[in-house]
Amino acid sequence: MIGRRHTGLAVRAMVRGDLAAIGFMMFTLLVVALAIDLAKWLGSVQAQAAATDAPLLSVLFPYIGYRSVDIITRLLTMACLAGGFVVTLLRHQRQDDVILAASGAGPSFRITALLISGLLLGLVQMAGENWLRPEAVSRQVAANLGDYGKRYHNNELGTQWVVSDNRALRATFTRGDTPHLSDVMLFEGLSEPQLSHVLHANAAHPSFREGIWTFEQVTYWDVKNAATPKLEPRLDMPFELDPETVRWFGVDAYYLPNASLRAIASAPESAAASDAATALAVRKVAIFLPVIFAFLGVSLAGQGAVGRRLSPFLLLALAAVGYLSVVSVKVFWALGIHGVLHPMLAASLPAAFALGLAIVLQFRLAGYLPTIRFKKSPKVAS
Repeated sequence: MIGRRHTGLAVRAMVRGDLAAIGFMMFTLLVVALAIDLAKWLGSVQAQAAATDAPLLSVLFPYIGYRSVDIITRLLTMACLAGGFVVTLLRHQRQDDVILAASGAGPSFRITALLISGLLLGLVQMAGENWLRPEAVSRQVAANLGDYGKRYHNNELGTQWVVSDNRALRATFTRGDTPHLSDVMLFEGLSEPQLSHVLHANAAHPSFREGIWTFEQVTYWDVKNAATPKLEPRLDMPFELDPETVRWFGVDAYYLPNASLRAIASAPESAAASDAATALAVRKVAIFLPVIFAFLGVSLAGQGAVGRRLSPFLLLALAAVGYLSVVSVKVFWALGIHGVLHPMLAASLPAAFALGLAIVLQFRLAGYLPTIRFKKSPKVAS
C-alpha cells in the first residue's frame, strides 16, 4: 500500500516536473555553451570541411553532437541544482505543497520523487562519464575538430621527461595506437651520490611481454665502474613506463576509456597515476551526483520563502551557496588529480558535504532546528 501511494499520480507529477525543470536548465546551459564554442571554433570546422572536400553540415552536425555529449556530462550536476531550485519556487507559487499536505501527503512523497528523477539522471551522468564522453572526445580528436582536435590530434609530442625515484627518462614521445619513444636517454641512480648507468637508444617500443621494453641501437655506460660503453643493436629490459601512459600521454584522464585508466592508475611510479585513479573514483560516484545536487537545490530554495512570499535577496544568496557547492566538486577533484587527496576522498567528499547540507536544511524546514531571528532595535525618541 505504501509503495503504491509513493508511486501514484502525485509522485509521478512531481517526477515529471523535476525532469522538465532540469531538462530546461540543461538545454539552456547547452545552448549557451555551444554558442560560445562555435563562436571560437566554427572557422576551424569550416576549414576542416574544405580540407576534406565535405559539405559543411556533414562536419558541423557531428561536431555539435560530440560537443553536446561533453557539455552535458560536465554541466548536468549544475542543471540538477538549478532545476531543483527553480521547480521548488514554482511549486511554492502554485501552493502545490499546501494542497498535498492538506490531502495527507508528507515530505516522503517529495523525497521519493527526487530519488526517482535523480537516479534516472544519475544513469545519464554515469553513462556520460564512463562511456559516452570518452568516445565522443576520441572521435572529435580523430576528426581534428575544435579545441580537443587542436590539443590532442598531433601524436608527436617532442621531448618529454619522466622522472621516478631512481630513474630519469628523456625521450621524444609518440602517443596513439602505436606508442613509442625515440632519441631515448635513460639515467639510473638518481637516489645515489652519482649516476650508476646511462643508456641511449635511437628508439624504444613496448615488447609483447608485459613490463618489457625493446630498445634499439643502444649505447650503455656503466658510469659507476667507469666501464667502456657497450653497443647493442637490440636490448630487451624491464621498464616501469606503462604503454598506456605513453599511448595517452598528455591527455586528461577523464577523457580516457576505463581499461586505459585502470592500467595507468596501477602503473608504479607514474605521474599520471593519481589523475587516472581520481577519474575512476569520479566515475564510481557519478550516479549519485544528480540526485544529491537536485536535493540540495530543493532544500536551498525552501529556505527563501517567508510565509507565502519569496525573499529575492535571500534567494540570490542561497543560489550563490549552491553554485559554490558545485564549484567545490571540481576543486576537490583537482586535489585528487594532483595527489593532494586520496582519489576516493576527492570524489566523494564534496558530494557528502552537499548531501549533509541538504539534510540540515530539511531539518530546519521541518522545525527541528531553531531559526535565528534578529530583533529590531527600539526607536529613540527625538
